[in-house]
Amino acid sequence: MENLKAFAKEVWLFLSSGIFLKNLAMILGVLVGFALISNWFLGCYTNHGESVQVDDFTGMELSDAKRKGRDKDFVFEVLDSVWKEGKPSGLILSQTPNPLARVKEGRKIYVTITGEPESYRLPDIKASEYEFDRYSKKLAMNGVKSRVKERVYDRKQAEGSILYFYHDGKKVTEREVKSGYYVMPGDVLEFVVTEQRSNELQVPDIICMNYSAAEFLVSSSNLIIGSVNEEGDITSQSTAYVTRQVPAAGQAIQMGGQITVWLSQTLPPGCDEGDDAPIDNQ
Repeated sequence: MENLKAFAKEVWLFLSSGIFLKNLAMILGVLVGFALISNWFLGCYTNHGESVQVDDFTGMELSDAKRKGRDKDFVFEVLDSVWKEGKPSGLILSQTPNPLARVKEGRKIYVTITGEPESYRLPDIKASEYEFDRYSKKLAMNGVKSRVKERVYDRKQAEGSILYFYHDGKKVTEREVKSGYYVMPGDVLEFVVTEQRSNELQVPDIICMNYSAAEFLVSSSNLIIGSVNEEGDITSQSTAYVTRQVPAAGQAIQMGGQITVWLSQTLPPGCDEGDDAPIDNQ
């Protein structure tokens, strides 16, 4: 028993000695310092447990977006480029991840930007597509504008049949189109079409077209757009789509008559989602 008490006393004296306490404090200090340095190192190189908010880069020049995202080490990768009339190339149209999303620094930002227009081959003026309204609608879907330059009396062909057109002041015939005729988005074609000397016109089909293209087609058909009714929130009337029209396409209407339209900011059901995309060169 005396030996046990003596051993306990010696242990206590050792543990309470200045040398032991000093060494223990040094060991604890080293462990705490190592933990702090490790946590700092991990935070710097892996952003462990941290995230940053993605900026809204839409509408910005790609070069400006790169400069803005530099402080968060964002890397930009272009997925696609789309031509938009009236907009310079290099503008960001959409991005992934979406604006305000939380991501780690150094994340790749995938963007779609505006690009340079590409020429495309005009569709052949087949017998089923001689009618101006139908053909001009097809052109409008690909960024090419069309208007009636002149109406020529022809009692044999249907009203509005295409005889030929002018492009940059040059007369272009059916044979030239069939051989392969290319135009650029934004170009204007001026058509010479037939008439049967009547004040009545056929209402063009403008459903699925955006309002800007529909208004151009209606005015070039010697008609006007009357009432415009909005369905839902319309952020931009010029890019909104026509969902309904009165009178309906194909009905007879007096020259100068009005067409009532309904607009939606989203593409109506039943419309081809690829209508706005340029036709591939053939």
